[in-house]
Amino acid sequence: MLLVTVPHAKREASGDHDEGSIRMIPHLKRALDNEGVDYEILVGDTYRSIIDLNRGEARNTEFAKDMRRLLKKSRYHIDLHSFPDVSQDASEEESITAMGDDIRNWALSDVVFLTIPDITDPVFLEEMKMGLEETVIVDDIQTDDYNFITVFSQVAMDVPSILLELNEGSVQAYPAVAAEIARVVGRLLGSVVA
Repeated sequence: MLLVTVPHAKREASGDHDEGSIRMIPHLKRALDNEGVDYEILVGDTYRSIIDLNRGEARNTEFAKDMRRLLKKSRYHIDLHSFPDVSQDASEEESITAMGDDIRNWALSDVVFLTIPDITDPVFLEEMKMGLEETVIVDDIQTDDYNFITVFSQVAMDVPSILLELNEGSVQAYPAVAAEIARVVGRLLGSVVA
């Protein structure tokens, strides 16, 4: 089974949510169904401004409990996020994330993988990158281990995990991205011995 987590899916008036990941869910469901992939999509229902479900402080939330339960049944995990499309001349205030990442660099791509050295599963990452690079512009950016969901999945639960960021300016590519994700995961799950 594939588990997809969408921790920042509760829309906030402040815009502090992942609109692109919310908009990707129906495309992903359709593509996974079409490929016959067994999956669960766990959608966060907490305002990010109250508690960020992708940080360690969320480890005792219902979302984290549901995630643990679903990871026990999962062979692969995708932590789905998105970022606003910013112009290359955007100010630092508009383009530097709370964790210090510059999304002006991310905005050059349709899909960005945030990889954590020695934690992100290299085989799952490479398979996904190779598949998506045939369809869209992809980047792979190293990051630190502050991502609770991916670290927990990979390290504590031993479930290969990737963090995928969607460019909100590339919404027209979402159906193709979803189809490629479903093809890659379907192929990988088909090769996994239960």
